[in-house]
Amino acid sequence: MGPICTKDKTNKIVIRGSAKPGNTPTPNAPPKTTNTHKYVGEEFQQEIEKNDPAYSQKQIKWNRYYQKKYEVINEETYIALFRRSTSIEQLEQQTNEDDQCKEPKLNSNKLFSKKILMSLAQSLDGPFKLTNQDIMDAYLLKEINNEDFKNILMDGAISKYRWNFWMAQVYRNKDYDPLLYSKLKNQTPSQKVLEDIGKDVNRTFPSHDHFKDYNQGQQQLFSILKALSILNEDIGYVQGMNYIVGFSLIVSGGKEEEVFWLIHFINTNPLFLWWEIYRVNFNYTKALCQVFLKNFNAQLPALYQHFYDEGISDQQYIWQWILTQFLYTFPIDTVIFFWDFILATDIFSIIKLSIAFLSEFGHCLYQKDIGQISEFFTGFNKDQQQIDVTNIINNAKQIDVTMTDEQKQFFKNYKPQSST
Repeated sequence: MGPICTKDKTNKIVIRGSAKPGNTPTPNAPPKTTNTHKYVGEEFQQEIEKNDPAYSQKQIKWNRYYQKKYEVINEETYIALFRRSTSIEQLEQQTNEDDQCKEPKLNSNKLFSKKILMSLAQSLDGPFKLTNQDIMDAYLLKEINNEDFKNILMDGAISKYRWNFWMAQVYRNKDYDPLLYSKLKNQTPSQKVLEDIGKDVNRTFPSHDHFKDYNQGQQQLFSILKALSILNEDIGYVQGMNYIVGFSLIVSGGKEEEVFWLIHFINTNPLFLWWEIYRVNFNYTKALCQVFLKNFNAQLPALYQHFYDEGISDQQYIWQWILTQFLYTFPIDTVIFFWDFILATDIFSIIKLSIAFLSEFGHCLYQKDIGQISEFFTGFNKDQQQIDVTNIINNAKQIDVTMTDEQKQFFKNYKPQSST
């Protein structure tokens, strides 16, 4: 039986199970890491790229991919959609006129017509509400060929494009209200929520310059967590959320409002539903854990049995990886590539990456007892050079997550409560 996960009176995550006593980590303390970082945004990512032997090849591939923008997007399409000077009705009329002339106004490569543009606009319930052209460029590339978009992001982005592609991957036009975040910032949640957020703000990535003392980074983190707790009042605030929001602030370069929207889009996107992992009773998290255990047993039976024999509880690894999207255990310069992979696909990629990681270190873990395994998960030297991210991701790609019929029905029928 897996552990029971509940919230205590302080709204902290409490997991109870039948495992043997061990050094069980909790999200109460900040992730231990030997890495300290000074920069945010592209500069932060460029520091990582200095140690990425595949960066030059990635750069060529990504620049070539982004050049497709100029092949499929011309000034006329921007006037029609991005600048919103043409309504859907006008666009439809122009398209009909083009059809009658039998000379559709395509770009030079004849890959993108007004018909496609109109279909996209209609699927978005009208022109894009978001006005960030870089994000919309990425979104349009995704809509033109979702498979290409998914594959290039899955292999790891580069600093020039990463944030905009993350935003484009999860963007949901119907959920976007340009006034929502400012409204939420002016509201106040319960005193208990404010106190819980305040405590965790001080211990979120404390070794990173962006979050030292009560500076701009901590203020942004506090504001976003407060807004999300109000927007998702039925969930409120739970530890683990602070790592996700804090990391997003680092990657984005402190783009406070965009971070709010990234998280909200992910939370409402059926491919992810991230905040459901924090809902009371943690049914969504429990279901993900059970799927993980099924696949762990099927693909790494010897290691699975060793964990069972040693009394290694789910809470000592997979629960933490799900609740903090790997940020509790792994260094942020590794997690950034994990997030590329996850956001390119769906929430079940957490399971794929987890199994790929355990497979990578299985030979080592199989020789350890419960105390050593616990120490490995909570205190091993978190150095990028010791984690072959590329190999883990390549192995994760080959993993097919299987489920029982009951598990399939759970995720198929799962309906999160609406947040207003």
